[in-house]
Amino acid sequence: MHAVAIDFETANEQRASPCSIGLAWINDGVIESVEHHYIRPPGMRFASFNIAFHGIGPEQVEDAEEFPAVLAAITPRLEGRTVLAHNAAFDVSVIRNTCDHYGLTYPEFDYLCTVKLAQINWPDFASHKLNNVCAELGVAFRHHDAAEDAFACASVALAAAQMHQAADCRALADASRLTMGRVWRDGYSPCSAPSLKRAPKSAAKSKPTPLLPSQPSARTGALAGKSIVFTGTLERCTRSEARYLSETAGAYVSGLVSSTTDYVVAGPGAGMKLKNAQKHGVSILTEDEWLALIGDNLT
Repeated sequence: MHAVAIDFETANEQRASPCSIGLAWINDGVIESVEHHYIRPPGMRFASFNIAFHGIGPEQVEDAEEFPAVLAAITPRLEGRTVLAHNAAFDVSVIRNTCDHYGLTYPEFDYLCTVKLAQINWPDFASHKLNNVCAELGVAFRHHDAAEDAFACASVALAAAQMHQAADCRALADASRLTMGRVWRDGYSPCSAPSLKRAPKSAAKSKPTPLLPSQPSARTGALAGKSIVFTGTLERCTRSEARYLSETAGAYVSGLVSSTTDYVVAGPGAGMKLKNAQKHGVSILTEDEWLALIGDNLT
């Protein structure tokens, strides 16, 4: 297996604000090297939430290179490799949004999400967050350090490959019933997993539960068990990414607003759903407020 696991940390709620990247390089099925680079984010704006999350502030990155230089150094080394990321929707969106900010073409690579990989291969784990998966697999690392997280992500992929005796990432994806994602010069396609059938509705009016295979018997966190509706245009991620992030955090994403809805995330162009939220007294969030509420479920 020849691959590279990546992990980004961001300076604020915007995806186009990378301040750190970790990379774990896999050659012939072995993690041969791990590296870390600070990145000077556009505008140098750091949110206190993010600093508390990963411990990186302006003083660490003031002399660092900006994203275009870091990407230029990494891109040639991606040739022939699959990119691995734990919650790839986030890390790939960091690449895409930051390239968009600087007017860069996207690097081209196939990628595989190790969250989905873990959900498919170890469905009985109580949680599929990186620290919990690694605890189950006996992988020790320091969470929310980009290089350590990249190492942990690579370790998850190698454990799954060993289980399936998969020689490469394509064989691992096939054995796990995953469709690999791809990024190309001006677009991308997501890494996807088989859809699960929805449980039949009961006669009682109870709040639905998340449908991802990672759903544990009990969730913790601000979004655990909450019902969310998205309306209007999302600027930081796609609707499918928003659903994935919300359900990974333990929430249920609905298309209708009712008195049982907990949050409506409203973007530009929000229409009747926003009016219904106001009518029912539902809490209304901006996209950035929703991302902040997701918190440590982003990585």
